[in-house]
Amino acid sequence: MRSKPIQQRIEQLKNLNQSIRVTFDNNNLSALEEDINKYNEITEDANLISIKSNYFFQKGDYEQATKILEEGIKQYPFNFDINLNLGIVYEMKSLFTVSFHRYVSALKYASTVEKQELATTYINRMTLLLREIYQSDQTELLQIIEDGNRFLGEIDYRLFPMDHNRQSTIRQPQAVGTSDEYMTNLHRSYKNADIDEISRHYHMTETLKGRIYKSEQQVSLAGQTLLPVSTLESETILNFNLNGKNYSFSSEDLPYNQYHYLRFNESGLLNITMNKPVFIGTPIPLQEISKKKRLIFNIFIDGLSFDFIQKHDFKSIMPYTYAYFQKGFTSTNCYATSEWTFPSVASIFTGKYTTSHGLFHPDFNHAFTENNKMMQEHFKEAGYLTAQIGGDWRVTPAHGYHKGFDRILYQNFMGGMDCKQVITESIEHLETFKEKNNFMWISLADIHHVPDERDCNLMTQAQTDISKRVRIYEKGSTTVLTPYDINKHEKYILEIKRIDFYLNILYTYFDQHFQNEEILVLFHSDHGQSFLEDQPFLLHESRRKVPFMIRGGDVPVGESDEFMELIDILPTLLHYSDLSAPEDIDGHLPACLGGEESRKFAFTEAIHPNQTYKAAITDEIHIFRFENGTPIQNDGLVDLSEYKVQLINKETGSSETDVFPDKADHYEEVIWKHIRKHIIIS
Repeated sequence: MRSKPIQQRIEQLKNLNQSIRVTFDNNNLSALEEDINKYNEITEDANLISIKSNYFFQKGDYEQATKILEEGIKQYPFNFDINLNLGIVYEMKSLFTVSFHRYVSALKYASTVEKQELATTYINRMTLLLREIYQSDQTELLQIIEDGNRFLGEIDYRLFPMDHNRQSTIRQPQAVGTSDEYMTNLHRSYKNADIDEISRHYHMTETLKGRIYKSEQQVSLAGQTLLPVSTLESETILNFNLNGKNYSFSSEDLPYNQYHYLRFNESGLLNITMNKPVFIGTPIPLQEISKKKRLIFNIFIDGLSFDFIQKHDFKSIMPYTYAYFQKGFTSTNCYATSEWTFPSVASIFTGKYTTSHGLFHPDFNHAFTENNKMMQEHFKEAGYLTAQIGGDWRVTPAHGYHKGFDRILYQNFMGGMDCKQVITESIEHLETFKEKNNFMWISLADIHHVPDERDCNLMTQAQTDISKRVRIYEKGSTTVLTPYDINKHEKYILEIKRIDFYLNILYTYFDQHFQNEEILVLFHSDHGQSFLEDQPFLLHESRRKVPFMIRGGDVPVGESDEFMELIDILPTLLHYSDLSAPEDIDGHLPACLGGEESRKFAFTEAIHPNQTYKAAITDEIHIFRFENGTPIQNDGLVDLSEYKVQLINKETGSSETDVFPDKADHYEEVIWKHIRKHIIIS
């Protein structure tokens, strides 16, 4: 007989929630404090944050209420109640402008008509108050209201290098005033000077750290150095003086539609003068002492299912990749932590689950890198030149991935940034900076052509039989929801083979220019594909199981079936680079790679607005599946009033939930511990 631990806790919380409402109505603060402590023993969720803030609000302690809500907004940025309550507290503290912004945020994230009407009431009242305050400064008032309207109308960052207001960011500095200030310019563009919403697909961009200078600047050079510069306007005159030698350029010599790398071979104090503003990038010394690991290289292939290529003979599908990593380590049991790219890649970069890093909403912007240290930041701090090259529009500077990267080359893969271009650009980067210690991340998105139903390259089209070009089912509303389609399997294999063909060029370059002990080369993905397996449950093995291979240095040679998750990539890379892993991450070093203990199972979850919450756990014998009954709202909170579970025998495919009730309860407990801070009490 199952105990159903989640159901029990939800009932306890519902009863406590009702009791708390009564004590609030009766203004019985001592009883309220007792109920809050009981609630806190079960979970610390968004509802508890609102309850605690209201408790201190009732006591007149606005500072403590503010502190609780400001911490809460970091964890639940899209929560209606926290945004609205924070607006109320700010208003009580006479912080009217930020109060207005919080009311506007509450309106944006409202999930019901009732909540929209409530937020609108607060906005209208605050607007009247602001009109009184700014009677003598209408410009400031209009700016505040315009900022609110702009926020309501903003889109997510998928249009990069367009911004969330559909404006070009080309040669527009971002993160101004911070240590991560950067600017994006066009790359290899000879006639075009800017982009729009259509042309953005067809132009590669280059993003560098640096800042704009308007009159003069001095840069200390220590030996051979590259200095990236970009003029910003026509008729610009730029002068460089180093050790008494003068070099003068005009904007005709250095056109403003690209970066220019100027090489200086002498040490000294470089004096730079200009008649118009110029962007000067961070100087790049070309020679340095080699580290134990000269090259850390991540090969990320979007949407590659390891379960599928294992079943279809990995060696024949990807012969070059198979051969290269025969001299390294292969995990045969690595699982994605999420079902799609956005949250899954964030988990790889941070070593954290979606519930920890907070990046899940496809349409709302969340500055998750402000509260999470990224993979590349570890290597930047360790003295590596860091670079990202690819066309994945969910891993752009606008999403926060500018942090820690010295150089980013990006072009939306739908516009032609395929594996061939990514790999050739990567080799050029490595050859240019071959005396440097390099950390690189490349994104290969070619496999997405299959669920997107695009035929973009000659090699795959020429080898696809006409019968396999016929669509069996309609394309899914998203690539994640593309249904099972046997006709897509052949094209999927051919796209993988093409990637492997071009990866061999990269592997050959590694072998020719590096000793095995000097490198760490990692090969991995973010998720598999839904169309590969005829299963009604989204989180099936073909979607969850992903490749994880690593070669170089002290990495053992061979393979392991120890359970691993994508969040383990960060601590693994840091370990073999002699760097310390943060204590606050969810990933850990696998036992087969030197860690203290192995995972007993692998966990995957799906948190997506307007879809039910799903989780899957795989161990040696069973697959445990969990799904709630109500779609997730904008704030990512999960209603667990109704849910269903299934414990499936991996070998027979039969349900054994009633045969092993204690095991089903144990995994339900695992789900609870994972999601308990992200529930909603209905």
